[in-house]
Amino acid sequence: MEVKFKVEHSDKSMESLSLEIKRILIVGYSGSNTKKIMEHIEELEKELGVPAPKRIPTIFECSKENLTFDSQVSFVGDMTSGEAEFLIVKHNGEIYIGIGSDHTDRKLESVSVLKSKQVCPKPFSTKLWLYKDVKNNWNNLKLESYQVIENEEVLYQKGTLAEILSVEKIIDELEKRVGSIENSIIFSGTVPLVSGFKYGEIFKGRLIDEVKNRSLELEYSINVISEEER
Repeated sequence: MEVKFKVEHSDKSMESLSLEIKRILIVGYSGSNTKKIMEHIEELEKELGVPAPKRIPTIFECSKENLTFDSQVSFVGDMTSGEAEFLIVKHNGEIYIGIGSDHTDRKLESVSVLKSKQVCPKPFSTKLWLYKDVKNNWNNLKLESYQVIENEEVLYQKGTLAEILSVEKIIDELEKRVGSIENSIIFSGTVPLVSGFKYGEIFKGRLIDEVKNRSLELEYSINVISEEER
């Protein structure tokens, strides 16, 4: 699957980058605070019946065909929701950072976490930053998301990348467990929900670099496909 990206440099200049994407890897439970991770695992088990993982961080692989940059995306059922996550793309010795949404079927998640992720398209933005341009300010980058619910925009997630494992640790863990990640798109984890799971009509995500006054943004509408046979 070929994807045409735009790389935004520190001076705001843009450069084209075409990549043949090999696979999608999704990293879960990648928080930097182990205590908070365990609290989140317990919360998911209690609220949604999601089984605890055998190992953290978790690593799942989804079909690369799930990637989409469409602004309108369809999902089966009304219990799916997005998660704003920073993306890692490694290519020819460079590391690039992007933003995507690990949209997940919350109802199916209690049965199989992998299936709950596989059945949902994975929206992403085709704009990237060079990791070396933001590395020194990495922990201060802000990740947040919003949902539009009944025409009202509400804050859904908010935090900084200090709350997630570092890029180096994620890459090291992936290469130990799955081998080469060249030309893969890696969904690298997320920040906490503000007030529990919500299911809206529009999902918005932003990765904010206040030092350079710029952001990576993602927005898509959620079209619910009926589960009933017609």
